[in-house]
Order: sequence, then structure tokens, then C-alpha cells
Amino acid sequence: MSQWAGTTLDGKYELTQLLGEGGMGAVYEAHHKLIGRRLAVKFLHPQYAKNHEVVTRFEREATAAAQIGHENIIEVTDMGTAPDGSPYIVMEFLEGADVKKLIETEGVVDIKRTAHIMVQALSALEAAHRAGIIHRDLKPENIYLTDKPGRPDYVKLLDFGISKFKDLETDGAKALTQTGTVLGTPHYMSPEQARGEQDLTPRSDIYAMGIILYQMLTGALPFDAPNYNALLIKILTEDPPLPETLNPELPAELCEIIKIAMHREPEHRFADAAEFRAHLLPYAPGATGTGMIAADVTHTQMRRSLYSTQTPFEMTQSGIERKKNIAPLIAALAAAALLIAALGAFLFFKKSPAPPPVVATPQPLPQPAAPAPDTAPDTAPDTASPSDTAPDATANTISLKISAVPENAQISIDNAVVSNPFEGKFAKSDIHHTIRVTAPGYTDKQEVVSYGEDLELNYELDKTAAPTQTKRTTASPKAKADAESPKPAKPAAPTPRRKIDYDDPWAN
Repeated sequence: MSQWAGTTLDGKYELTQLLGEGGMGAVYEAHHKLIGRRLAVKFLHPQYAKNHEVVTRFEREATAAAQIGHENIIEVTDMGTAPDGSPYIVMEFLEGADVKKLIETEGVVDIKRTAHIMVQALSALEAAHRAGIIHRDLKPENIYLTDKPGRPDYVKLLDFGISKFKDLETDGAKALTQTGTVLGTPHYMSPEQARGEQDLTPRSDIYAMGIILYQMLTGALPFDAPNYNALLIKILTEDPPLPETLNPELPAELCEIIKIAMHREPEHRFADAAEFRAHLLPYAPGATGTGMIAADVTHTQMRRSLYSTQTPFEMTQSGIERKKNIAPLIAALAAAALLIAALGAFLFFKKSPAPPPVVATPQPLPQPAAPAPDTAPDTAPDTASPSDTAPDATANTISLKISAVPENAQISIDNAVVSNPFEGKFAKSDIHHTIRVTAPGYTDKQEVVSYGEDLELNYELDKTAAPTQTKRTTASPKAKADAESPKPAKPAAPTPRRKIDYDDPWAN
């Protein structure tokens, strides 16, 4: 669509250059000839102009942003149709980079910077949910970072193209999202979205934001697979590596925030974006700018979210329930012509016995920081009694030390490779973790442990037995002839007498 450069739309949008192009459309930089503003114009490719469903989703991106009207959501100013029939929307022009690029550059993003970005994105998401709009395609690429004077890493939430409007769920026409159809980016899908459920709630967006938080703080995705089919099955049936395993420097409380946001069951996640954001605010000093919606999260509400269920990375379903979860997945994949592969995976899990559930002790989260009063109180506060003081944070953590011989041995915890020797602190729990030690030329060792108390583990691998090699030689013609000719028998030599050593285990 590079033919648009140099043309003017509707007599006012002068398209100056192509900024990017994908399978569905293209984005141009534009100059508003009447007011002199720099803008971006996003086109839908003309071959999709007659596809009602695609056009409706494209228009929803403009409608959603306009309805929400939040400073951390990209501003859409206009929409129209180009002379060739291509729909377009006009947006504010952004300079910067998205969170995907930040993760690729930084690997593991600093905790304060991560929290600063996330509280802004959650504020925008809260406003969307209050307007009855569920995003359904949250991913690092849709969190854009730009700079404003005095406000670095200023967030703009993008792309509401497949968002769901509550007031448009039933309009008498063909539903845009049919039951069993999977929409969204697979790595960030909630389990209910991976099953193809149509009636998604805002907590599906909470799950996606939990995965983004996990990825920013660990540098890794919680679920990955070689193909789309296998990835959906992992999301529905497996538990990801614990974040503290991948990044031992993470505070235990922050790890619990990630786990609650990513709970497999929606009712056990944070109730809404405001509650999620309130728990991240203590890690983001100064994140109280315009547009931040105050969250009223009481101590009782936090205890409800933490202690009403098992920790989110445990298997919270029996084997029968897990098979029920896979059945809707097979239906969804059948709609996408993936029935055969999904059925094979179903049979695999059907044969495997389900592990027994384990009960873990979740860790308390930090209380949201209260704003400082403008003036000092007239009277001194009462002295807190010992029972009111906060518990020692070290009581909820354990120390884990692992060393292995030989020096080149590789140590992994839950399939995540760590250093040798390794030392770290983790949230105390009864969840089982697998420690594996390997080295070339040595026999592997594996052990299952739980973080109930301090652990110091030392492994010494045994060398593998070298295979016996037989040397082959070719006999000379003379030696071969001598071997074939008969020889006179020799009298047997007398058997030497052997002194018995009673300390010798082979003595007889």
C-alpha cells in the first residue's frame, strides 16, 4: 500500500511516509493540513473491505478508544474510507518503542520500572472495563512506551481490534466471535480463552497482564511450545515454572502477585484491574499521576484474594476435571482444522495419571501504600501493640543452596537452568519442585523437594562406565596355518594353591 505516500485523504490528511505494513493493513505518517498536527493513519487492506466481520473489528479499535477516553489509551480522532474502498482510522502519532522491544533489549526489566509501566497499563485497562470493554488481545506489543516531559515510559495501550463490548454481545446478527473460535495471541491467552469460550470477563484481561508481568520480571514466557496446538494444551493443563525459580531476586510478595493474576481459575484472580494495580503501587514510587484511578482495597479484600484458595500454579483439578477442560479445547481446535493433533494430545493426558493435589501456604502481599497527609496530625498516634506489628518477612521465605560435582555439572530447577553453585531465597510453600543435575560422561541425578524449610543440597555425580572395546587384528598366513594344524596335547599345569584372605570378599 505504499502508493498512498504523497496523497491527501479527505482534503486534510497528507500522507507523508509508510511507517509499517502487515498482513491486514498498513500505517502511514500523516500531516493534518488544517491544524498542522502530526498524526498516524491506519488502513485496512482493500481485499478485506468487503469482509463485514473484519471491517467491524477494525472499526471497533476506533470506537473503543473513543468511548474509553483515557490518557493511557491511544487517542483516535477520526475514521473514514479511502477512494479504493479501504477503511482507515486516524490516531495520534507516537514515538518510542513497545514493551516487547524493552524485554528483548533488557532481558529482565527492573522491578521499579516494570511496576511503573504496569500500573499505567492497568489504569487504562480499568477504564476500559468500566466502559464495558474487554480488550482480549493484551500482549507486550500493545503496550507502547513514549516519553513526555518529566514522564519517562509513558504508557499508551493499543489495538482494541478484537475487543468485546457488553452492549453488542447480542444484537440479533451473526456473532463476531462464534463459540469455539479462538481469538487473540496464544502466549497471553487465559485458559478460558484458549478453550474458545465466548463469554469472557475482565478477569481474562487480568490473566494476560499477569503473563506480561511474569515475562518482564523473569525474561521468559510461562508457556511455550513448538506449535499452536501444543501451546493451548499447556495453558490448559500445565503449571509454569515459578517466577522465583527464574529470578531468585524477586521479593516473595511480588511473586505472589504474579501467581494470583495468573491463577487458572478466574474467580481466584484479582477481582479487577484496580485491585491488581493497588498491589503493584508499593513497587512503583511516584506512580500517582493524572488518570490513575484510586483503588479502595481493604485488608479483608486482600486476605480473601490470597487465602480463599490454593496457590495458582498448583493443579487445582482432578484428572476427570482436567479431561473436561481438554474436551472444549478439542472442539475449538476442530473449528480451526486442528482436530487430529488435539485428539492425540487428549489421549496422551487420558493415559497419564493425574498427580495428587498439594496444599500450599500462600504468602501475604504488601499493603498498598497510603498517601502521606498534607499536614501533621494534631495528636500523636497511639503506639502500636506487638500484635499489630507486621510479621517478619524472613519467616515466609526459605534459603536454597545447591552445589554439584564435577564443576561443569548443570543444575536445573523445574527445567530452568541455574548457576553451579546456586543460592537463592524463595517463598515458603509445600509445592513440589524438581531438581536435576547433569554432566557429560556422568549419570544424571534428580530429586523432588518442597520449600518448607531451608535446604542445602550437595550432589556428586557418578561417572558412567566406559564401554569395553575389543581390538581386532588380522592373522598372518603362517599364524593361520599353525592354528589350523593339529598339535600334541600338553599335560595340564597343576593348579596353584591360593592363600585365603578372610578380608577378601571373593575368597572361597
